[in-house]
Amino acid sequence: MTPGVRLDSAVVVGGAGAVGVMVGDVFRTAGIDVAVVDKAARQPFPGTYMRADITAPDSALKSLLRGAGVIVLAVPEQAALDALPELAGSLSAESVLADTLSVKSRFAEALQASPIECAAVGINPMFAPTLEPNGRPVAAVTYRPGAGVDRVLSAFTESGAAVIPLEADRHDRLTALTQALTHASILSFGLALAEEELDPAELVAVGTPPHMLSLALLARVSGGTPEVYWDVQAGNPYAEQARRGLANAVTALNDVVANGDEARFTRLMERAESALGSESEALRTTCAEVFTQLGRRY
Repeated sequence: MTPGVRLDSAVVVGGAGAVGVMVGDVFRTAGIDVAVVDKAARQPFPGTYMRADITAPDSALKSLLRGAGVIVLAVPEQAALDALPELAGSLSAESVLADTLSVKSRFAEALQASPIECAAVGINPMFAPTLEPNGRPVAAVTYRPGAGVDRVLSAFTESGAAVIPLEADRHDRLTALTQALTHASILSFGLALAEEELDPAELVAVGTPPHMLSLALLARVSGGTPEVYWDVQAGNPYAEQARRGLANAVTALNDVVANGDEARFTRLMERAESALGSESEALRTTCAEVFTQLGRRY
């Protein structure tokens, strides 16, 4: 290993953002020294903090990167892509480069075309960064294997997260459904409600458990950071297909109700349930538990 490079040291670029803070906390708990690099003003982070731009690194940042075993890009996709040419001469071959992007295929292609030679892995925590990793999934795309990749993933495993290995294209296909389709459904539900201009208090007062859960999801998503949800919708190459599927499904439902009968409606429901496969019964149990919790609050 190159002298001065340690896999128990990390630089988290974008470390002042929500995802960067979460990654830094996971690493510190796993015994990894963390230096935070961010364009934002200084915050009270433990250890080293450097205010710098990864897409235009100065000599101090390049020196910091050369000595780090783990370099994490917890930044928007365009910033990560723009950073690759700058990182080419600043990373040791013994280091590991990681990203936290919600879309992996474009970064994978750009990395392959770059002169960067070190191990590399993409991680995508499939939960809000304000939540604890314990018991939650983290998707992992290994672009280039190596000891550094193992060190990054083991930090999340030690935090209690379930690391799910995926290929880059498979990751993007799955997240188009688990994120883009889900968010589009929730936002569409909210837009439909807004058209009716009813008193939200009345909706809450008479809301059924499914409606209350939908309102809670709408509050969660619509109250989030637009940049994050925009990246999911605009950045994923399969998101448009997912949204088109949603629109087609609503059209099919309308057609069955307007022109069909109960038998066709029953087949439509059966078709919808078929998407759940063998997970159906367990998911029904989960839903019942959630509804019980909702009933205690409203």
